[in-house]
Amino acid sequence: MDFSDIIRRRRSIRSYRRDIPPPEVLDRIVDIARRSPTAGFSQGTEFLVLDDPAAVATYWDLTTDDGYELPEGVDTPPCLVIVWSDPERYLARYSAEDKIAFGLDNAAAWPVKFWDVDGGMAAMALQFAAINEGLDTWIFGISRGEAEVRAAFGVPDRCHQVGVVGLGYRSDHERPIGSGTTRRRRPLEEQLHRNRWNSPDLSAN
Repeated sequence: MDFSDIIRRRRSIRSYRRDIPPPEVLDRIVDIARRSPTAGFSQGTEFLVLDDPAAVATYWDLTTDDGYELPEGVDTPPCLVIVWSDPERYLARYSAEDKIAFGLDNAAAWPVKFWDVDGGMAAMALQFAAINEGLDTWIFGISRGEAEVRAAFGVPDRCHQVGVVGLGYRSDHERPIGSGTTRRRRPLEEQLHRNRWNSPDLSAN
């Protein structure tokens, strides 16, 4: 698949078949995602793959409000990859002799928390790799029950949640829903600032 086709195909698919992607496919996807850039080659991105139906059900039980019912047209993905960042790996890397001069050996010194930036890039790469394998994706976050998820799956406290990527094969009755179906895409000239910032009319968005 051409890379531009992968980019255009990527959108949040919210209705999936129950088929679980094969483990070797999931491994290839994560192997590609882990090769995303990391500051100082700190390699502080972690991937928690939930592809056992019981584990996936536990995740939803822990993160879904009591009494909540899925909206019409939503059937959750059969596989989840929770992406985490580990700041301690970055601090250890920037405490090393070849990096200590940057003064980034403590978290407060980082003006941009690159462990989360790098985790976001890995989550994006993971989606592209999944689409290249013929899967569809849905990215979201844990807004409820993060502590319970950590406890259930043994996630260390030091790790930051970056996001959850749902993976699977879209269902036959899937139809586009969400903000992308009701809001226009901004024109390139509004988002591209060449040599000087141009200010678009925000009221048009």
